[in-house]
Amino acid sequence: MKACIFLQGQYSKLGHALARVLKEQHGVTEFCAYVYSLGAAEFVRQGQSDIAYNPILVDHELHERFRAEQIDLQFLERFEHEYGTPHLWKYLYADRKLLMSIGPKEETTAVIDPLYEHDDLLRIFQSRARAIEEMLLKERPDFVFFFAIGAIGNMLVYHVAKKLGIRIFTIDFPRIGNWISLSSDYNTLTGIEEGFKSIRAGRDNEPVRQNVRKFLTEFRATGNLNLEYIKIAQQLNPMKAPSFLHPKRLLRTFKYLITLTRNWLKNRQLFVYGETHLNPLRFVWYNSIRKFRRARGLDDLYTQPVAGEEYAFFPLHYEPELSILVLSPFYFDQLNLIRIIARSLPVHMKLYVKEHPSMIFRRSRKYYKDLLKIPNVRLVPHTIKSFELIKNSKLVTVISSSAGWEACLLKKPLISFGEVFYNALPFVRRSRTPDDLPELIKDRLEHFDYDEKTLEDFLVATFEESFPFDYAGLWYQNDIAALMKDAGVQAIAQRVMKRVKSLNSQAA
Repeated sequence: MKACIFLQGQYSKLGHALARVLKEQHGVTEFCAYVYSLGAAEFVRQGQSDIAYNPILVDHELHERFRAEQIDLQFLERFEHEYGTPHLWKYLYADRKLLMSIGPKEETTAVIDPLYEHDDLLRIFQSRARAIEEMLLKERPDFVFFFAIGAIGNMLVYHVAKKLGIRIFTIDFPRIGNWISLSSDYNTLTGIEEGFKSIRAGRDNEPVRQNVRKFLTEFRATGNLNLEYIKIAQQLNPMKAPSFLHPKRLLRTFKYLITLTRNWLKNRQLFVYGETHLNPLRFVWYNSIRKFRRARGLDDLYTQPVAGEEYAFFPLHYEPELSILVLSPFYFDQLNLIRIIARSLPVHMKLYVKEHPSMIFRRSRKYYKDLLKIPNVRLVPHTIKSFELIKNSKLVTVISSSAGWEACLLKKPLISFGEVFYNALPFVRRSRTPDDLPELIKDRLEHFDYDEKTLEDFLVATFEESFPFDYAGLWYQNDIAALMKDAGVQAIAQRVMKRVKSLNSQAA
């Protein structure tokens, strides 16, 4: 059996540990790899001898080939016909560095600002597409495993593999605690959807249902989903951070600038993802701006919620991220989306907007001022819990936010604008065209068809198909042996192999 594993930056050690577990405990004998970052490439080629990955495609090396590419319109047209569904722009717009000139860890408001001209973008696409298609056609791995999808390379591997009938496994968050769930589709959680369908067809799991009811009672009383990434965001909240003039922070910043400068001088000509390859002057500039914004504050732009006022709620999403660029490619401009929502509401209703906890002071004041030019929009303080805003709202609107999941759990009408797992609930509506939104909102406000039994069924499937995974704890773990022993890594390997064997049995 052969597997293709994505080894991405800090995920590389984790992915390699998973590959070793698959090899040593589950009989997977051959591996190929797609690699992001210089460090990951060095580790795979020189830092380990446990697995002979063959072939190894390295993203920045594929990128460098574009300069020698001659645009082949026949290839591009054929590729678009086979893998476009229906066109190829989705691969390019999913990549925040190519189309927005920003790296994955440099958070800012997403604005189209390509690094390259149109013809060069075609060459960049073509150089990767040729190599990836060739590898998958030749190697035909039994499955491909992703930790995350959100750049041109992994988008290409995903869609080409899918078209060729190669099984896909990726992980996503069911937004409960530190749970994850396996999926064969980055748009949703396929395992949960399959379990939900079988429960709706008559299967039940009463012990799990009892746990579901306990979970719902506790959440509705406390508003706490115990989300791991929310805890991390709270720990990194700039409002709680010590002054940047604190000696320890100054020393840490100075050391980091030395690392950035060293990496930039060595690798500035390469197309690589990650904050450790940023121009150090750009790093200083962005951080200085954030310090100024923090000192200036946002209190003069905030409006406190008004008791008894009817409102819809829209939480600003973290960006640039997969949750917008990949899952909602035509609604990635949140300011414009807010304009569309606001003008689709009943004329007396307000639209309350709240900043994402990890984006505080990362957007300009102009962004918020433009938002407040919309007559019925109010920017509420980021310190107010979304749970309280959702609980008192008449309607919740999201792209793919966890706030949408909370709205489902709180029995609130919900409209989503992106692909997200809770769209599988029949009382959630997905908006695809602005022209239809006013009628959709009117329908949700007047004819909301919530059903508690349906929500319980969905949660039973979620509880069955999810398991704990300590992302925060494993992210910087470099001990491969320790990673291999981790319960979450073991669970991923077991569930992947169980699914592969089940699919093989069905095919036979």
